[in-house]
Amino acid sequence: MKDLPVLPVSISKKAPIIELVEKILSDPDSPDVPFLEKEIDALVYDLYGLTPKEIAIVEGKT
Repeated sequence: MKDLPVLPVSISKKAPIIELVEKILSDPDSPDVPFLEKEIDALVYDLYGLTPKEIAIVEGKT
């Protein structure tokens, strides 16, 4: 874990992720969970500036 790059992120960038996580935690059996997880993924990919090729690697599509 110590080698994992963790970016310092402003609260305005964290807020949407926190909101989505709270929605999932409030109703983990909701059929919306996979959609919410994809939204979280997209926000994190954007934070790290991942390219479509890098995203494919992370998602195991290569």
